[in-house]
Amino acid sequence: LLDEVPPERILCLTYTKAAAMEMQNRLFGRLGKWAMRPEDDLRSALADVGVPPERLTPELLSRARTLFARAIETPGGLKIQTIHSFCASVLRRFPLEAGVSPGFTEIDERVQGRLIADLLDDLAEDPARSGAIDAVVPYLGDEDGIMKLARDVAGKAEAFDPPLGWDSVCAAMGIDPGLDEAGVLSAVLTGEERAICDAVWPHLDPEGKQQAKPHRILRDMPWEAMTLDALAELEEVCLTGDKTKTPFAAKGQSIGNKSVRDAIGPDAMEAFAALTERVEAARPLRTGLLNARKTHALHVFATAFLPAYAAAKTERGWLDFDDLIGRTRQLLRAPDIAQWVLFRLDGGIDHILVDEAQDTSPAQWDIVKRLAEDFAAGEGARTDVNRTIFVVGDKKQSIYSFQGADPEGFDRMRDHFDDRLKGAGLPLQEADLLYSFRSARPILDLVDTVCGPERPTQVGGHLEHKAFFAERPGRVDLWPVVPPAPSGEDLAWCDPQDLLGAEHHFAVLAQTLADRLHAMLHDERPEIETEDGPRPVEAGDILILVRRRSPLFRQIIAALKGKDLPIAGVDRSALTAPLAVQ
Repeated sequence: LLDEVPPERILCLTYTKAAAMEMQNRLFGRLGKWAMRPEDDLRSALADVGVPPERLTPELLSRARTLFARAIETPGGLKIQTIHSFCASVLRRFPLEAGVSPGFTEIDERVQGRLIADLLDDLAEDPARSGAIDAVVPYLGDEDGIMKLARDVAGKAEAFDPPLGWDSVCAAMGIDPGLDEAGVLSAVLTGEERAICDAVWPHLDPEGKQQAKPHRILRDMPWEAMTLDALAELEEVCLTGDKTKTPFAAKGQSIGNKSVRDAIGPDAMEAFAALTERVEAARPLRTGLLNARKTHALHVFATAFLPAYAAAKTERGWLDFDDLIGRTRQLLRAPDIAQWVLFRLDGGIDHILVDEAQDTSPAQWDIVKRLAEDFAAGEGARTDVNRTIFVVGDKKQSIYSFQGADPEGFDRMRDHFDDRLKGAGLPLQEADLLYSFRSARPILDLVDTVCGPERPTQVGGHLEHKAFFAERPGRVDLWPVVPPAPSGEDLAWCDPQDLLGAEHHFAVLAQTLADRLHAMLHDERPEIETEDGPRPVEAGDILILVRRRSPLFRQIIAALKGKDLPIAGVDRSALTAPLAVQ
């Protein structure tokens, strides 16, 4: 802005609306202060943002005072947006080229969820289409699984275009389309398996740590009514594990110890070894058939659901978050109009900031890449300006799979722009975010030790943490794991479902935590360092973080209250902060 770049030619992309508003508020706050500061203070403020002394002329000071008004009066407002808001603005500017309704409405996840629920009800009640839901229900874990599946399918519609039939799925899995359960079992069963196993399992110790499971599986194997599930159990005895040097290889005669094998006898052991080899050969058939059935069921569901979902959105003039990204990406990749669209956008963007780049998905990166396609080449609508892209991201903070986030994409895009800039003779400046402002050295050292060089956090080497406040004390206590409580009998419908017994693992952990904090606040009273010197720890110094508001969350609050420990409660809010109250 100080270099006379028009505000409307700066595009700032961040991850959430709250972050975009925070960025805009900070910018307006700084520019507003510049407009009102005395000359000496303004010189100091401009020096703080990197303006060299020789540039601090009366003309620059005067321009700095006008930036607030120029930013406020920018047509359409400053381009500080989420990637989805930016895509919506592009689609509204080129609706015919993108193939969307000019008056489309963006829908959030709540509205999308309601629409999906209604569509699933329609599918279930339609005899001609209910088979799509029946196909996937056997593979869903709970009643909410169908909603989660539908959301995931809606977000990856491109993967089901076109949907695959049974023959195509089998070809992808490397199995014959005519393969069925009987075909898999025939690769293992010769009719002698019961006699072979009856010669082996009686010699295994039913109480032994290594022999109890093979003893039970071989003893109870339903040879006359064999199923794929039973064959999967047999694999646990006959094949090596998935974490061995040769995963899922035949064990041969490796069962029990030497005395067990001597008792079984060489003939039975040789027959058992042949069985393990047949089980090894049949495993790819079994897993291939099961995976083919799951994949085919998924495509059957997508074939019925996706057209209905797309038609419902079109009928209402709605676009969801995935549509905004997908339609904009298609627009910028279309061979017949992409260059014209980029030229029109190119006439309005000289500088791009990508914030929270570690959580940018590959599809979103593709949009950024195409927006900046001509930056490094020195081409485009204007060649007389220095055009820049500024990317901020920290892979240590990535949410990973959220909305398709791909931390490795950060490295790929860095290499992409590095190559582009080198070709134009321009520098790519890199700055590693090594310092942590939020944690102490002992905690960061523990993280670096656990995630050591064998698990690098960036391409090309291990990324270490440095504590900015190096002298602040820190400590990590590792408590013994609380084992899961054994599941009890099924409760009657009238029994309270949300009350946990005192032996439940959540209750045990919560009580352990409450006992520890009670001892700290009443008996041990460790000292903490403050600006006013050391003082005993108080309840307000303690913060408990949980991953989500699960039953453990409520158990901790109940346990603390049971110990009469002062707790601020679930949430703390300022009653006068909301705009409605003001």
